[in-house]
Amino acid sequence: MRRSFPLRRNEHWQISTAQSKESARVLVAADGRNSTVARLCHLMPSKGPDRVALQTHVPLPDGFGDRVVLQLLREGYSGQAPVGDGLLNLCLVSRPNDLATVKRWAEREFSIPTDHPWRTIAPLARTALPASRPGLYLVGDAARVVEPFTGEGIYYALRSGELAAEADRVEPEPRLRAAHRKLYAGRLWINWLARTAVLHPRLTSNLLAVVPNQQWMLRKLTKKVVRL
Repeated sequence: MRRSFPLRRNEHWQISTAQSKESARVLVAADGRNSTVARLCHLMPSKGPDRVALQTHVPLPDGFGDRVVLQLLREGYSGQAPVGDGLLNLCLVSRPNDLATVKRWAEREFSIPTDHPWRTIAPLARTALPASRPGLYLVGDAARVVEPFTGEGIYYALRSGELAAEADRVEPEPRLRAAHRKLYAGRLWINWLARTAVLHPRLTSNLLAVVPNQQWMLRKLTKKVVRL
């Protein structure tokens, strides 16, 4: 794939596969969080020290109910949510050196065999990518359009695709970037609080222990984030 910036009149993307070659005025990158398009266009930020995650499905515990759980641990945190068919989606997040400890906690907590398969996700977070460049739109996971507090990604992926389709030919890049900012309006400061909480679980647990009426506060913050 070859591309130069900025976009000039009559300039096109040249896309080659083993079977054919195509030319396009606009390229939509919908190729995941480790986007090959973003990498080839030198848009990927450098990796830094970060948390890593483990994810798997386990049998839904009795009485778990229809809820989402974010559980703070000394070494990280755990996210838990039913996914249907009697299964629980279980995620663990920690620093690399603490991951084995968090995994042993999950094995005890959910009666998981030591040879149970886990999916590894690393790095867990990266700097956000701009939604567009001249002649290039990033959508879905390629644009990192996930709701950090809840982990919801499907809605934001579909909506980012709609925004790209709706982009006007007159100054489409600024319009698309503005639409993405509007999509997340009112959520970012809550997500900053949530990220701070999960990156510093011990401090968060101590603070929650002394906050009066913490359940009301948590419900209000959650409602602010998940309401669409």
